[in-house]
Amino acid sequence: MSDPLTERLRTFIQAEGIAIDKCFQLHPSGVHSVVNCVFSAQARFDAVVIPMLNRLNERLPDTPALTFQEFVTDVDDLGPERYAAEVLNRQKLARRPKVEVARDVAVFLSERRVSTRADFEALTDEKAEQLVLIDLVCKVKGIGPTLAHYLTWLMGREQHVKVDSLLTRLFRRLEPTAQKTELVTAIRAIAAEMNTTPARLDNALWRYESQRGRSQL
Repeated sequence: MSDPLTERLRTFIQAEGIAIDKCFQLHPSGVHSVVNCVFSAQARFDAVVIPMLNRLNERLPDTPALTFQEFVTDVDDLGPERYAAEVLNRQKLARRPKVEVARDVAVFLSERRVSTRADFEALTDEKAEQLVLIDLVCKVKGIGPTLAHYLTWLMGREQHVKVDSLLTRLFRRLEPTAQKTELVTAIRAIAAEMNTTPARLDNALWRYESQRGRSQL
């Protein structure tokens, strides 16, 4: 028998008709994954992040061969301030320009011989999680546990869940006292029932809650 939160989530998904996005896809490159991760924090995804990723794609196409070092070199050649103004944006994360946070993540991965998303996918789950969920969080200011999990699934490990403020808000309506570990357990259980991954169910729930929030404005 499943736990009460899982039961509530199952009922909620059925009642609201929440479905997995058939167009869901990950970025081919690790660079675009990192930029997505950093710049989606505290930002409207459709209105801010997608146009920004399109600008980046014109400069550094989102392909599997794109390396983190190419991104670092591109930022350095133009300069972080101009790169923020002309390619990405001037938003901050943990009181730091997001462009600097993204660059630091790219440097961190490149220095550890992870040049592309394929290199990250080649790591064992244990090494990948140690690298991002522990080492990166400790090394780069601005990357906390939530963004670390998001980056991990953007880079291909879809068993991870990004429990951000929107997802937390949704679950508080289902069970006000639910803990983060319980949320993750419930999402993983229902994802298995739906023949999908936790990351894809996470994305579907996030989009539902995001649209709900905009409709109440």
